Amino acid sequence: MESFLRKLLFSFFLIITINGCEKNPTVFVNEQTLIGKIQDNSKIAKFLGVPFAEAPINSLRWQKPFPFNPRNSIRKVQEFAPACMQKMGILEWYRDLAEIFGNERTVVEDLNISEDCLYLNIWTPSLNEAANLPVMVYIHGGSNDSGWSYEPNYHGHALAGKDIVVVSLAYRLGVFGFLSHPDIDDPEAMANFGLLDQVAGFRWIKENIKKFGGNPNMITAFGESAGAQDILALMFAEPAEGLFQQAILQSNAGFGFPEKTDGNGHVRSSIENEQARGLTLAKAFKNDEIPLTLNQLKKISAKEILKTYHKAFPDYYHSPAVDGYLIDKPTWTDIQNSNLAKMRVIIGTNGDEYYANTPEETSNEMVINTANVLFKVRGNQAYNEVSKESDARNALDRLYTAEGMLCPSQSLAEKITTDKGKSWVYYFNRIRDGEAAMHPMIRAYHGAELPYVFNTHDNWMITNEIDLEITEIITDYWTNFAKSGNPNGPDLPNWPQFNKENQLVQNFENTIQAKISSELVLCEIFNDRNQ
Repeated sequence: MESFLRKLLFSFFLIITINGCEKNPTVFVNEQTLIGKIQDNSKIAKFLGVPFAEAPINSLRWQKPFPFNPRNSIRKVQEFAPACMQKMGILEWYRDLAEIFGNERTVVEDLNISEDCLYLNIWTPSLNEAANLPVMVYIHGGSNDSGWSYEPNYHGHALAGKDIVVVSLAYRLGVFGFLSHPDIDDPEAMANFGLLDQVAGFRWIKENIKKFGGNPNMITAFGESAGAQDILALMFAEPAEGLFQQAILQSNAGFGFPEKTDGNGHVRSSIENEQARGLTLAKAFKNDEIPLTLNQLKKISAKEILKTYHKAFPDYYHSPAVDGYLIDKPTWTDIQNSNLAKMRVIIGTNGDEYYANTPEETSNEMVINTANVLFKVRGNQAYNEVSKESDARNALDRLYTAEGMLCPSQSLAEKITTDKGKSWVYYFNRIRDGEAAMHPMIRAYHGAELPYVFNTHDNWMITNEIDLEITEIITDYWTNFAKSGNPNGPDLPNWPQFNKENQLVQNFENTIQAKISSELVLCEIFNDRNQ
């Protein structure tokens, strides 16, 4: 009787609590009632800072993510959770952009970071479980070292307004997500903790998204830069099989070329390399040659770990590691040796991916040397292809963009269609109006497409009718793909599939139309080099 009364009182308390928030959407999931809120001036429900795994702190640092165990029956999820531990490079980059467009740097708010960061965010137009809406899950970029799931351009309310459930999820970064140590003895979690977080997030979505109106069997993963790289790696990872059905890969980076090695002759993304960096970190806290044990490292504050690691590895690019469990071999090897008939992919690059990072005083000699390094024995031919550029920085940008993103992306698309899969390639080259848009950091920069993809143009940027028209078309393409596996639809410019014969890409500039790929020669050299 006493137990019955307790349950009755609890139910009464729950009803009162929810009624007190009757204007807020509620969902019962994973033994909790989640109380979200409605997006301003819309009917979109949003649930922000939803935990999908236990906090990876203390003894759980550098371990696989463990499913979240709820401690309260009711949880308000109306604010974003802290971002994962990171340097403030991307935050300062946003502030640089704002300043270029004539704004105070403070227009971009400070970023709260924490090691307790494994949360996701959901935007949905319906909480009816029978709605069966397509789901789009966004993985942010940032070299797997920085970035966060709710950067200003990643909010999903506008896409959700096109009858899509949108999710963005966080994952451990840098030293916390992409490192190893010889003391780690779990064969299923030797490294790639950030990728394992993504798998855990997708698994949570697969199991629970129906409660938010989503179809767990119609999930599109989409991401930019390192986020796209991670998604592509997971497309070949057995533990991630079935967690999403198709992908949109924007400015995909780090294809995992086998020949890319560190100074010790190891493949850069090998488990040996991960452990070596872990030992370097472990030694950095002592004055002698005896490194700290894994347990000793776990007792050091996250802030100190981050500071010491970035002093030792200030510019390291964190690729998914070949760990023998999640990642069996470099992604490029998987692409070449697998049948891609089941793949459905949108993939593409921007017009000025690397321009902002090219030296202001780029010389012709630098262009020649870069051509020889990137394109090997056919470096002279690659140089000749860009030598007519009046701006040496533009020539350098073309070489880096072609070798690092554009050509491998188109090669992947070609392989997919050859294997009877489906692929569409885009080239984003829209430059905003105004004098500021011609600044070397702006142009069609790395990430320039993101405000168009999410329809989240920053107030401090110049956005005109052309930008809004392009936004409408791109969001239609992306959401059509999520709904049907094909970006095309009524009243949209036709987007043909990419294949070896036509080499057609959808060009997003002042107008949108299919054109022949802009780098036929460089990509022919690239493909010849990587046969």
